[in-house]
Amino acid sequence: MRNRILNVVLILILLQAAACATTTHQPAHESPDAQTSFEYLKDLEGQWVVDGGDEGIFGWEFEITARGTIVIERLKVGTPTEMTTVYHIENGQLRADHYCQLGNQPHLAAVNSETPGDLHFLCNGKVGSTASHHELHMHRVHFKTEGENVRVWMDMVKDDEVAFQTTYTLVRSQ
Repeated sequence: MRNRILNVVLILILLQAAACATTTHQPAHESPDAQTSFEYLKDLEGQWVVDGGDEGIFGWEFEITARGTIVIERLKVGTPTEMTTVYHIENGQLRADHYCQLGNQPHLAAVNSETPGDLHFLCNGKVGSTASHHELHMHRVHFKTEGENVRVWMDMVKDDEVAFQTTYTLVRSQ
């Protein structure tokens, strides 16, 4: 009887370990310095213009609020697909809550990037207003300064695979 109980416990432990080993939802990267990354976002404050190709020309804005503790990003301003992302530091980590045109809310965390000079966010496995993390959602977003402009690209993921990527070059509005 005792061996049977030990075998069941061992099987449960192995199943739990296997489940943890196969999950792709949690960032596997260390997080960058939250305050430095947050200051980078604060430096983007203001209005930007994007030539979205087939999507047309639209606005992109960054606003600092809540006594400097929040950065609000408005993407595709003035279009039917306008979205909002709220950046803040929580427990020493830079976080992003994205309110998407898809009606979902991916929660992201800043992670170290393989691209030098890139501020990279990765979904932490939580996507509000979805049945599961496997539904289409913004899973990764990158910011990279290129001269006076900023390139932003986003990976849209479904069923743990990139469904498509969007890339925009933000030009500061005069």
